[in-house]
Amino acid sequence: MLEQTPKISVLVPVYKAEETLDACVESILAQTLEDFELLLVDDESPDDCPALCDAWAAKDPRIRALHPKKTGPGPSGARNAGLDAARADWITMVDSDDTVAPDLLATLYTAARGSGADLVICNCCRVKPDGTRLPLPGQQRFPVDTILQEEQFWDAFGTPWINQFTGTAHRLYAARLFDGVRYPQGMLHEDYYVLPDLIARCGKVQCLAYTGYYVLQHEGSITATARHEVRLAMTRGDIHRADYFLSRGWYDRAEGALTDAAEFLYRNKAAYDLRKPGHRAEFAAVKGELCRAYNELAAQKGARSLKLRAAALRMGLPVFHAYRALLAARHS
Repeated sequence: MLEQTPKISVLVPVYKAEETLDACVESILAQTLEDFELLLVDDESPDDCPALCDAWAAKDPRIRALHPKKTGPGPSGARNAGLDAARADWITMVDSDDTVAPDLLATLYTAARGSGADLVICNCCRVKPDGTRLPLPGQQRFPVDTILQEEQFWDAFGTPWINQFTGTAHRLYAARLFDGVRYPQGMLHEDYYVLPDLIARCGKVQCLAYTGYYVLQHEGSITATARHEVRLAMTRGDIHRADYFLSRGWYDRAEGALTDAAEFLYRNKAAYDLRKPGHRAEFAAVKGELCRAYNELAAQKGARSLKLRAAALRMGLPVFHAYRALLAARHS
């Protein structure tokens, strides 16, 4: 007799989560929708997490512990291993230091089936180590249930809702969105980078006013300890988003994404110690990608001003910033 395919695959990358993993798993096992599989993906954690994953798998037949070989910093390798092993038509991801409401899976699944959306996102809530909940500011939360088509999604991306859109958790994905899409190895903010690839495959995105995911706030996270790597990863994400917009012929959106990337680099230049060869080489590579994207946009749009911006960027971020300020002053 063939084993029944679960409705949802829950992927949990696990790294240095000895103190939080049990609470995370317990909150998932407490779901009112019980037809799911839980994949605990050990990211070669140096503590007792590998054994904890195996112990949980021995307790519940819905749980599988995976131990793939680590492929670089960040959870990309673990996420990809989970995607490769997932059996359900729907996928959600939970970080191993977070917890979820008992009705999270049921709420997301019911919404997806009812609306026909390929991606359903709900509100998240921050939680302090003492358990105090810190809801996001009102303008950052979805106030009502909303359906967004592809272009509407990117219009909303420029609003305070952006904090809900950039991430992997508190959402339910149709598994087919990941056909041919995997997280880039060794890159931080890998979720921000692949977002255009996933949205390009979505027919509809549904945003729910419901809050069912609780993000633990603590020091020591990747984004708190890898300052220059995080900022360069965000810039790569903006460039990738601009390439996606170019493929759609959305020139204004592409220009906006590239401007975001360049200005982000400029504002955060203090994070890069260009005396270090590694930092200098990575910074130069990202800036080169930015120039390449500007040139491609200029060629497609036929705009001389964009070619001048690319030339200014090659001369340096301060030159680019000054050139943009000059243009803004002329048009004010």
